[in-house]
Amino acid sequence: MKIKIIKRCSAGTGQSLEAGSEYEIHDRIAEKLIDRGYAEAVKKSAPKKTTRSVGLEKTDIQLETPESDD
Repeated sequence: MKIKIIKRCSAGTGQSLEAGSEYEIHDRIAEKLIDRGYAEAVKKSAPKKTTRSVGLEKTDIQLETPESDD
């Protein structure tokens, strides 16, 4: 689980976790830090939307044009 540290603490790995940093740690340890007020869960953001088409080339699309009745 990815968490953001609020207060400096240790996760039992011998490494101190600095306030303001984000870490990827085991879910069970992350839940304990969140419950004790040392961390908060980081929400996953949705992928960015784009208007670009992917995988199509101009030659793949065939448009029919109406014939003129001259």
